[in-house]
Amino acid sequence: MTARLSCENLTLSYGKVTVLKDVSLTLPEGKITVIVGPNACGKSSLLRCLCRLQSPSQGQVNLNDAPIHKLNTRDVARQVALLPQKTNAPEGMRVRDLVIRGRTPHQSPLRQWSLADQTIVDDAIDRVGLTARAEQLLSDLSGGQMQRAWIAMVLAQDTPILLLDEPTTFLDLLHQRDILQLVRDLQRDKGLTVAMVLHDINLAARFADQIVALKQQKIVAAGAPIEVVTQPNISEIYGLDCAVIPDPHYGHPHIIMK
Repeated sequence: MTARLSCENLTLSYGKVTVLKDVSLTLPEGKITVIVGPNACGKSSLLRCLCRLQSPSQGQVNLNDAPIHKLNTRDVARQVALLPQKTNAPEGMRVRDLVIRGRTPHQSPLRQWSLADQTIVDDAIDRVGLTARAEQLLSDLSGGQMQRAWIAMVLAQDTPILLLDEPTTFLDLLHQRDILQLVRDLQRDKGLTVAMVLHDINLAARFADQIVALKQQKIVAAGAPIEVVTQPNISEIYGLDCAVIPDPHYGHPHIIMK
């Protein structure tokens, strides 16, 4: 199961405030793209446009070479899943109840809950390591477990494209690494196309196949980590005085701040 997602000359404005300017991007199929850049440069807005939560002022998003805003909402939801930066679940909800919500795009009056749906939900919970906590309340989970539960929900949506907006926010270093390793493992096992927003450039360099850097609402660099994470680029994007060295364990570029 594959799908192609891209945007052409995308501009997004709120009144007189422009948050994206002439952005063109194609997500490589079966790869992880990480979007980086300073605060308020348009990273989250780009993700929301890619999944049709926001409509661009100019340009368009294409899903399988068709304008995404002309496609049926349910059809889009069967191809693209989004985990937003801010998540909320009703009080008293269990892990399994949350993950079941991921099957909503696949339900209809003519297609009710089935054994296949149950199998997908069970598999999603198992893949994120929460089988033993499936009947537990979300409120009883740790921060890392909670994020795994939300990832299980978007996995249960069973889409070839997965968009994650800052999936490591508020997590400690160990859980940040574990969540990103989970995403990498899932991407490889299922052949997913993934795009996610991260603030940590070193983690982006370790887990990304492609890095897209935004500054002042435009793409200023895009390519493999070794091409994007360079001292001149980091200086231009963040105004940061730094050195870039090879990671001693993995060989990816690693930023040392001065």
